[in-house]
Amino acid sequence: MRCKTTRRTLIVCGMLLAMMPVVPAAAAEVGSRAEGKSLITAQPDNPGVYMTYANFLADRGNVVEATRVLELGRDRAEPSANLLVALGKLYRDKEEWTKAETAAAAALVLGEDHTEALVLMGEVYFAQGWNRSGLEHFRAAMVSDPAASRPKVRLLGGLVEDGQVAEAEEQCLRFVSSEPENADMWMALGRIFEHQGKRREAFNTYGQVLSLEPGRARAYARQGKLFCEFSQFQAAEISCCRALDLDQGDALAHAYLGIALSHLGNSDEARRHAAIAEAAGMNMTVVWRQLDK
Repeated sequence: MRCKTTRRTLIVCGMLLAMMPVVPAAAAEVGSRAEGKSLITAQPDNPGVYMTYANFLADRGNVVEATRVLELGRDRAEPSANLLVALGKLYRDKEEWTKAETAAAAALVLGEDHTEALVLMGEVYFAQGWNRSGLEHFRAAMVSDPAASRPKVRLLGGLVEDGQVAEAEEQCLRFVSSEPENADMWMALGRIFEHQGKRREAFNTYGQVLSLEPGRARAYARQGKLFCEFSQFQAAEISCCRALDLDQGDALAHAYLGIALSHLGNSDEARRHAAIAEAAGMNMTVVWRQLDK
């Protein structure tokens, strides 16, 4: 039987199309402030253009300006949970917790099962000492996107922070068993082992991470940390250098490379890497003491 397209069918289809929500057009990439501002001027209602320009600014270290751009998008563009979460994350990074909570709550009004908004709210609650609520939000984020790694990693970190280390290990082992190819889960397991003082187990676990993702800089950095704790400073130097080859901004790698070099007698380079780590917020007293001996 051949289907016929009637005038009534066309009218109904037109009505259905008119009822469908309008999805903002994807924002073009920007290569300068001028391009970013022009993009916003051309599409002031599109939240994507504000996020694109803010990413451009944040990638270049202009976090304050990136925050202002997202605040402008929040006030002018179509409501967007993604934009609110991006803004909330910038507030979180600056430890402006009240603002971060407001942004996360607004995102959850737009989408109560928005995974990243749930994770952000969980982080806000942990920062305020409301661990139980934080864990509830991490678990809700896991339910909203069972395939995502970040909610699971944050849940595990929250359990450790809450003192439930054994529960964190048990939960992580279940994750690893069900997702043996997930490097994020192995990475989290290594951190849990470190927290328990199981350094050999942690070291081997980071090796498993690297077998799955050879380019994971942080796994090399954490192996470098453990080599320092084993007093194997030459091996620590090699691991930390590998980490920095992959990610020049890894503060942990700079820190433990500084420690390793201070023990190996390379004072100038030890000072340089320790200073970089210290600028990133790490306490490098151990290097300064070693060099003053």
